[in-house]
Amino acid sequence: MSDETNKRNDGSTPQENWKQFDWQEGTRSWDPELIVFTQELPEEEPLPVEEPRAAAPVENRTPPKKEKRKRKGPRTNAEALLGALVYVLCVLGISFGLATLGWNWAGDLLALDKPEKTVTFTVSNTDQFGDVAAKLKEEGLIEYQSLFELFAAFTHKADRVAAGTYELNTQMDYSALLSGISSTASNRETATITIPEGYTVKEIFQLLEEAGICSQQELLAAVEQTTFDFDFLKSVSRKGVEGLEGYLFPDTYEFYKNSSGAAVLQRLLSNFGSKFDESMLKRADELGYSRDEILIMASIIEKETTGSDRELISSVIHNRLSDTKHDSIGGKLEMDSTVQYILEERKEKLTEKELNIDSPYNTRRYAGLPVGPICNPGEASIRAALYPEKTDYYYFMLGDDGNDHFFNTADSFNAFKAAQTGNRE
Repeated sequence: MSDETNKRNDGSTPQENWKQFDWQEGTRSWDPELIVFTQELPEEEPLPVEEPRAAAPVENRTPPKKEKRKRKGPRTNAEALLGALVYVLCVLGISFGLATLGWNWAGDLLALDKPEKTVTFTVSNTDQFGDVAAKLKEEGLIEYQSLFELFAAFTHKADRVAAGTYELNTQMDYSALLSGISSTASNRETATITIPEGYTVKEIFQLLEEAGICSQQELLAAVEQTTFDFDFLKSVSRKGVEGLEGYLFPDTYEFYKNSSGAAVLQRLLSNFGSKFDESMLKRADELGYSRDEILIMASIIEKETTGSDRELISSVIHNRLSDTKHDSIGGKLEMDSTVQYILEERKEKLTEKELNIDSPYNTRRYAGLPVGPICNPGEASIRAALYPEKTDYYYFMLGDDGNDHFFNTADSFNAFKAAQTGNRE
């Protein structure tokens, strides 16, 4: 833009007008060349001011009047009497129900007014206390199972219940019933059995089951699951049933019916421990044999004897084991009873095939003692094994007369054998 253009009406230019200003000392000087004038903006029109509105008249609001509930008229005497009667009847009904229930509970707990009934009651080893209570209810000895269980828990008698067979009756209250099925119950049913000498473990288990003392299954489970802490078993390397063979002492016992397998076996083993005493152990050591080896000899004697010749049979066993003269024997016992032990069932006469069964119990095939006892011998056979008769016998055979006959040579033995109609050793 030219100076001519920028001249004002008074003929001066903007630069000249700037120079006319008297700037205060100390202020920054302005360079007129830097000032750029722009076209002036038109003035804005002021916004119209609204007139204040008159306030709306406030309505005179009054809260609605509440409708007054119509009051019922006073209750009549009949209505009041009826209400009181209903209330009293409800109270009496509830009280009567509770009283009746309480009386029934008390009657069951105290065994009041029950018809007389005697029951042979069995608690098995697998029963939980709830099962026992359910059986008592089923037999009619209690009516309220939950109440009985609560009473047993409160009196701490539930844990005293023991497996067994008991004589119970309906005249016994809750306390008497619990005492009657405990391990100290005087009414616990017992069974007396005699275990014969020479029975195997399998035969003893069958006998115990038949007497109702313990099942074979529970006894076998006890053999596998229980560690019996007896010194005489610690040296036995055989496991399971074979490890107990020879150590279940034959005797007469009285057991509680439905006893546990472990308890029964503990009793039999404990009896053996008391019978095979220190004097016997000392004698075995003098002979140069262990307790287990003496039991093996005794078990063979028990199976071979007719009852009166145990010491003679023992002499044959000792002579054969220590033989240095008879090469034909070669230290073999050749006892058929050891072969019978291998078989499932005992046979009257053994076949050639059976006599040659490959088993460590077969003394026909292998020299020395079998690996374990073949039955559970009695005290007489144990003593015979410890104190054999002094003889030169190496052979014996059961004759047609029912007695055993003993020989010191093979020729005399074979001659007698040929003469027997039964021809059985």
